[in-house]
Amino acid sequence: MKNIFKILAIAFIGMWLVSCEKDEDRAILGNPSASSLTSDKTSLVLIKDNAAQSAITFNWKAPDYGVAVAQKNQLQIAVKGTNFASPKNVALNDGASKVTFTVAEINDYVQDAGLVPEVAGDVEVRLSSKLGENAAITSNVVTITVTPYMTAFPSFYLVGDASSVGWSEVNAQLLYKKDNFSTIYTYLENGKTFRFLGQQGWDPKNYSLDAAGIKTENKYFKTWSPNLVAAPAENIQFNGPTGMYKIIIDADATQKSITVSPSPLNNWNPANLYIVGTVNGWDSGTAIPMSNLGNGKFEYTVALPAASEFKFLGQQSWGELDWGNITADGNTGYIGPKGSNGNIKFDGTGGSYKITVDLKLGVYTIKPL
Repeated sequence: MKNIFKILAIAFIGMWLVSCEKDEDRAILGNPSASSLTSDKTSLVLIKDNAAQSAITFNWKAPDYGVAVAQKNQLQIAVKGTNFASPKNVALNDGASKVTFTVAEINDYVQDAGLVPEVAGDVEVRLSSKLGENAAITSNVVTITVTPYMTAFPSFYLVGDASSVGWSEVNAQLLYKKDNFSTIYTYLENGKTFRFLGQQGWDPKNYSLDAAGIKTENKYFKTWSPNLVAAPAENIQFNGPTGMYKIIIDADATQKSITVSPSPLNNWNPANLYIVGTVNGWDSGTAIPMSNLGNGKFEYTVALPAASEFKFLGQQSWGELDWGNITADGNTGYIGPKGSNGNIKFDGTGGSYKITVDLKLGVYTIKPL
């Protein structure tokens, strides 16, 4: 019994000593000193041909707590006058006190912050330092006038179990891109997730919502429709009813938005699909039936003279089930529903071609035999 009391007494004393040490540590930390930030440039005119060259160097001194502590530092870049309401955050290496950005890097950062390409604008930069759960400490603000250059708008490949392609990156579906807009009419499933890749592979580019819990390098969309929320593992969860949707991405540097809205035509798996056009004198009553492969896929082999034009119908009449080239006349390979399409124009030299349609995915192909 005496031994038990001795053990308990020793344990109590040990816990008391540890507690005292923690109190002492807190006392030693005290109040941190102010942080500071400087840059070697106050004005930049960025040129695309110099993308790999060094553009600007920042030096900083993080807050000093009197003892060596591990702080998480980042540079915050915001358009002047916004009071850092929605800054571009750039993580800094642990223990570093200096960083140099290339022309390409700072060009991306200031446009992410909200500067317009080809127009001079002011950005404010500050150091944000965070120790554990304590509030972040910010430095003085450095103002820089920057003229960014226009970069090529990115391509977006849809992948995920919310879509009809699943998580296979080699099957990731490229959206139709015209200028800064990328668009597709495609199937999305309620409660499941997706994301966008910059290529048909996981690396190097991924695009997700600029929201809490998403890795900094994958944050892209500044605004999004209310049927989308950030999900674990860098994904986007779709919360609308299962069906056909129009996805529009605006990659303009000042927008970076994604909108998912119901397609005006929700039927992606009609019993029949027909071809109507110059091949049959545009007579909907004699529209040519295609072979139904199931799951919204159809095909047909036909002779297509040069300058052929056609559309797809879900009935042998000019009814609601009507698909053509997305948005306007052309041959993009992307399907648009009635009210948002034009004729498919095929500038071949004649001969037999296999036409395939995937209404669920929102695409078509025309291949010679």
